[in-house]
Amino acid sequence: MPGLARRMSTTDAGFLYLERPNASLNIGLVAVLDRTLSLASVVDRFNERLPRMPRFRQCAVPVPFSVGHPTWEEQAEFALANHVFRWSLPAPGGEAELRELVAALLARPLDRSRPLWECHLIEGLEGDRCALFQKVHHCMIDGVSGANLLENLFDECDDAAHAVPSSRAEERSAHSLLRIGRALLDVSLRRTRALGAVVETLTRPAALRSTVQELRAAAYSAVQLATSEVPELPWNRPLGARRTLAFTRLPMERVRDIRALHGCSVNDVVLCVLAGGLHRYLEAHGISTRALEVTAAVPVSLRSPTEATALGNRISAMLVPLGVDLPGEQARLRATVALTTRLKQARAWIGIDRLLGALDQLPAPLTAYAGSRLNVKLGRFANVVATNVPGPRSARHLCGSRIEALYPIVPILDHIGLGLAVFSFDGTLYVGLNADPDHTPDIEKLALAIEDAFCALASGA
Repeated sequence: MPGLARRMSTTDAGFLYLERPNASLNIGLVAVLDRTLSLASVVDRFNERLPRMPRFRQCAVPVPFSVGHPTWEEQAEFALANHVFRWSLPAPGGEAELRELVAALLARPLDRSRPLWECHLIEGLEGDRCALFQKVHHCMIDGVSGANLLENLFDECDDAAHAVPSSRAEERSAHSLLRIGRALLDVSLRRTRALGAVVETLTRPAALRSTVQELRAAAYSAVQLATSEVPELPWNRPLGARRTLAFTRLPMERVRDIRALHGCSVNDVVLCVLAGGLHRYLEAHGISTRALEVTAAVPVSLRSPTEATALGNRISAMLVPLGVDLPGEQARLRATVALTTRLKQARAWIGIDRLLGALDQLPAPLTAYAGSRLNVKLGRFANVVATNVPGPRSARHLCGSRIEALYPIVPILDHIGLGLAVFSFDGTLYVGLNADPDHTPDIEKLALAIEDAFCALASGA
């Protein structure tokens, strides 16, 4: 039955349920281009490439009474005018003006009656340049699928031939009763599959041992989450309606040199530099970092090679203590490598992944009710969200204009009001910081502190 394939997973639906009026869960990306584009050329590009991105024409349609999770349904009267917009920066059109406008656009919730994405063409950037700000709801993509989405929109060379649009089957939104019927059938099928998996596991000793170990990991993670308590930092408070952003960049060549010298991963270097930046920022604000354990919620991609281009979320997470209490960058990197090595060996993301899998077996009405009314202080589990997503290694173009920079923006939550996002592209690590200005009014200083930490690490300090 075709409708069943469009049902949201519990993880995808969870990002809808967890959204709050002042906490829109939208993933953002700011592309800075080397020359100005016209709105018509951007609209033409979307018209050309939308057949490759069918989800961009689909709405997240709730099932009556939340009998099942929302489904993706084709919008009957889809119009790009509701998704692609044009703005002009005030003079002098510098990065400060760009960040201010993007922050205001980021704070606006998406219209749930339409496909959950927007693209904003921002003109007037100094140097006769422009920027493109795209935001997509987290229920549609995670970091990795978002990076793959770029490959549908951008070109590897500036004179790439236009692709021939693929055919698209027109579908009408299902009637409410049909949607309920599909949801009930889907629940029944999932229960049957779950029962079959149980029977298969019980008849295979090796699979049974593996399942028991995974259940233990899930139980341990549940207890750890229930009993953990991290120190409260200025941004671990309820969010207001506004956002503030900061951007910086780090040269990938220097990152690779550090990685080779210390026998670590790029992600180790990233976590170390973020921790070093937080160390400097907190100390500058009179917050002692001595024996302070700042915890980052770090998403972990679980995508197999065959899932590389699929939309939706295929992620787990690890809670990673950041070495903000250490005085020097070399010691901080050694501590970071030792910690991430232990976490990888223990497959620390398995517990949370199994918890999410267990939630998938719960009745959808219960999941929807709990998610929409969850009043847990999330800041007791983690202080910040920190992501590191690999992007294209070579240059990209849009409508003949070269992309000079790609800054990522990760959404923030009540009580976890600081997002640190890193995206690698064309030889550079681009860093985007997202916060509530009422709690983190000078986020630009954190960006400068990250730069300082990186320079110190690269110089051997």
